Amino acid sequence: MALLWLQRFELLLLAAAFLCGAVAAATLTRTQVRGGAGRRRRVGKTRTCEASPKLTVFYNHRLFPDPSGHCSFSSQGSFSGCCPLYGVAALNGSFPALSQPSAPSVCYFVAGVSGLLALYCLLLLLFWVYSSCIEDSHRGPIGLRIALVISCVAIFLVLVSACILRFGTRSLCKSIVSLNITISCSEAQKVPWTPPGTALQFYSNLHNAETSSWVNLVLWCVVLVLQVVQWKSEATPYRPLEQGDPEWSSETDALVGSRLSHS
Repeated sequence: MALLWLQRFELLLLAAAFLCGAVAAATLTRTQVRGGAGRRRRVGKTRTCEASPKLTVFYNHRLFPDPSGHCSFSSQGSFSGCCPLYGVAALNGSFPALSQPSAPSVCYFVAGVSGLLALYCLLLLLFWVYSSCIEDSHRGPIGLRIALVISCVAIFLVLVSACILRFGTRSLCKSIVSLNITISCSEAQKVPWTPPGTALQFYSNLHNAETSSWVNLVLWCVVLVLQVVQWKSEATPYRPLEQGDPEWSSETDALVGSRLSHS
């Protein structure tokens, strides 16, 4: 059976939500990668960054914010293993450096929410394509209620993720601009950072992740509206009038009375 037009439009929105979630997760992951690399320390010269309140030591051009070594910086990512959201930048000599990154769980939460919702959209798309080709694709009342609950949860999670990206990026950019080395955060990704190779396109990645999250939020809101419309239409199904209905009798009397008056 062919899908209803509301369900078809909902599937198109879910496909767009899948793309937005995948872009948000991928761009944020490009900013924070190889979190376990910080556990492999290399012996070499050490140098302390005095601009940071915490102990910041460089081991052969690798940055460890604290002795536990939960993150490191290398040329393979913007801030390898460290989450720049709500981070604090400081000058190391004449070059900026991320002296106080936030907890990695902040970036993990945003990337995890975007990735899981994108996976849900993909699985739901595959299910509806399969069911429309093999069997009856009509969604029952229970399935519609479950979809409503999932959409409400998705809207809440995407809203929280978008706010974290917005205010986390703004806090980082405010810290960078306060160093008086650049006038904007977009220009800061063009200047050399310490260690060399860090902060590669970090603002572009964070900006793309934030934009994708806000677009994803709008898409999920429209999906929720469509599901509510489907739920209302199934709760009050259309039934044609029959002769025994009071509405049928009133409309018949009105038509017969009008014809008699004209005759």
